[in-house]
Amino acid sequence: MNTEPNPNVQNKPAMPTWVPAKFWDDEKGEIRTEDLARSYQELEQHLHSQGASNIPDAPSAYEIMIDDDLLDVDDEVNQRLFDNGFSQEQAQLVYDLAKEKLLPVIAQMSSQFEEARDAERLHQHFGGQDRFEAARQQLKAWGEANLPPNVYENLVSSADGVIAMAEMMQSREPALTRNAEFTPGTSEDDLKRMMKDPRYWKERDPAFVGRVRDGFKKLYPGAN
Repeated sequence: MNTEPNPNVQNKPAMPTWVPAKFWDDEKGEIRTEDLARSYQELEQHLHSQGASNIPDAPSAYEIMIDDDLLDVDDEVNQRLFDNGFSQEQAQLVYDLAKEKLLPVIAQMSSQFEEARDAERLHQHFGGQDRFEAARQQLKAWGEANLPPNVYENLVSSADGVIAMAEMMQSREPALTRNAEFTPGTSEDDLKRMMKDPRYWKERDPAFVGRVRDGFKKLYPGAN
């Protein structure tokens, strides 16, 4: 019996797992490269034609919808989007992602910065961190005992408010009760804006500081 291999019979390579069956020539044991290239070209043309129909004529023609005051359309960003062939929908998605992912991070960083700045101001005002920490407990006890809860929460939310509360405690003005209510027609926001004025927290203008104190007296009249 002849066991020698037949030279006319060849071992064909198996089809690779990553090749779609329609691109594999089983008889030749090879990839149909022309079919594969033609299919890829058709797909590329199809995708390009779909995207091109939504690409504006100029970067300024992107119609970006933004519903947040902290975010605005950026001409430089739009230019880069346009240069890279971004469609209207893709450009809008970029701005939507900025609002969803970046704005919360920026807000957190801003809050941390404000807290650090307030802490530094309070340390300077009270003569150091240790002295402020000692005064903090006194302010807390006095504020909770003498101020309405909403007033106390507003004051301790900023360095200006803490300083104002310390001055109220030292001078006992205004003498507030926990049941005090806002006087109709007055605005605490106006007083808070005044407390951010350099004449209040930096220059300590006696007349200006007095106006703030008088404002609190009118807002929260109490027994002396």
